[in-house]
Amino acid sequence: MKTFLITYVILMNLIGLLAMGMDKLKARRRKSRIPERTLFILALLFGSVGILIGMYLFHHKTKKLRFSIGIPVILVVQLLLVGLLYQWNRQQMERPSQAVLQELELIRALDEDTIAAFISYENLMNSNLASGEIGSDAAEAVRLFFENFTYSIHQETIDGDEATVTVQITNIDAEALARDLCTEILKNSVEIYPEDKPESTTNDYYCLLRDTLASNTYDTVVTTAYFHLQKIDGIWTILSDSDLEDELVGGFISCMNDPYILSASEVLEIHLDALRDLTADEWMDYLKVEDIFATYNTEYYSLIDEAYIRQLTDAFACDILRCTENGSSAEAVIRVTSIDMTSVLAIYKEALLSYAGTTQSIRDDSVTFSNETSRMLLEALQGNTATTSTDVTITFSNNGYTWEVYFDEEFTDAVMGGMTEAIEAFSSSGEEAQEVSPSE
Repeated sequence: MKTFLITYVILMNLIGLLAMGMDKLKARRRKSRIPERTLFILALLFGSVGILIGMYLFHHKTKKLRFSIGIPVILVVQLLLVGLLYQWNRQQMERPSQAVLQELELIRALDEDTIAAFISYENLMNSNLASGEIGSDAAEAVRLFFENFTYSIHQETIDGDEATVTVQITNIDAEALARDLCTEILKNSVEIYPEDKPESTTNDYYCLLRDTLASNTYDTVVTTAYFHLQKIDGIWTILSDSDLEDELVGGFISCMNDPYILSASEVLEIHLDALRDLTADEWMDYLKVEDIFATYNTEYYSLIDEAYIRQLTDAFACDILRCTENGSSAEAVIRVTSIDMTSVLAIYKEALLSYAGTTQSIRDDSVTFSNETSRMLLEALQGNTATTSTDVTITFSNNGYTWEVYFDEEFTDAVMGGMTEAIEAFSSSGEEAQEVSPSE
């Protein structure tokens, strides 16, 4: 603003000087003149110095009283006005609100040093989620955060050498951003393969914050910040504290550290989404499947495992029927749909009984016997189209940072198609199948 005013005054005085020169030239050549009214308007528009210099430089209109007296009077009035404005501005500059205004203007201009002075990058994140060095992505994330930052000074209270300035800040909806960011953080940290996941770093966090801000549009909200100042050596100095830090970002720091920012149901859904997205190979790793039916048959067991996992992957679905929170604990009922292992083993049992009723089963050696029974199990899996749904109740709790979800054996058994119940039904179906019944 200061640069603009200086440029304006210089420009108007150059125009005034030029106008006086041109009018003098036109007078000599007896051409159409510049109206005196126009020259006075230029003087009133703070071009009086240029007009006055032009009068005596070009010896033009110096004998006209309206110019010889009027232009100096205009100049004196303007100098007095500038002096009054300067004094008023100086008084304003000494007020605590002016100190706040200067800092807020720098934040609005996305001055990185000023932003970092009030808001530490470490506090802008949940310290329990990441650690490590802060990279260049942090500055870009913070720039996007303050991109639409505006403010208005609402109130100023002075009590001796202490003051409080109340500011209304308009910026993005910090709570909505925190919810989206916590959701993305949780999606990236769900431990399907914990041994393969490197520890998240601070730079990873800010990359995620940057991407979340860049890919979403947020409403703006108005929040209030309270600047506490103290006069030190005659200068009002802002006292930075954690409350001001949080207020400047619309409560974003508080939201990010709120263990209940995401509901238990939302956290559970994210965990279930991670399971829904597993491929057949990932299910194989996740369930640690290797000769799951304990056939010990090197020719067939991998084929059996693959057929089982393929059916499980195709059939798997899970839905939250209800989820209730009670303080720091939660209980959910989940309906799990998977391969119907009771049906598979029923088909297998029928084939076994048919085979056991032949003389071939007696003549076959142990290797042939193992191959034949393993082949029957493979065919039972390949021919199965039945699925089963099981309602499972799980309980979990909030550890003070977020909701911790643990899937127990009951849930795992439901995912595996009710394997335990299927094995029990198979084992109790009759003595005919006892010698060849599979086990988990």
